[in-house]
Amino acid sequence: MKLIAIAVVVAYLVVTVQALRGRPGGLAAQDFLHVWRFSPWGKQFIVDFYGMEVVLGVFVVSHALANGTLTLALVCLALMPALGALPPAVYLLVAG
Repeated sequence: MKLIAIAVVVAYLVVTVQALRGRPGGLAAQDFLHVWRFSPWGKQFIVDFYGMEVVLGVFVVSHALANGTLTLALVCLALMPALGALPPAVYLLVAG
């Protein structure tokens, strides 16, 4: 599990750096809105992504309640909407 979490962290960082180089700042927000408004699959993709985040958040909370790491889990949950899979991967590495 820790190898998978490390792979997620590394992949997230690499892809984020590449994306920021190609479309910095406000252009990234424009891309997000474009996917939502104009792509036939945009709404499905975004709803699916956040749906998976909800399920992952439930797993993180259940793990935290069983292991006494609720504060770390709450920080993770707060960061998930902006950072996606990175916070749960870091949570797994720290609390796992």
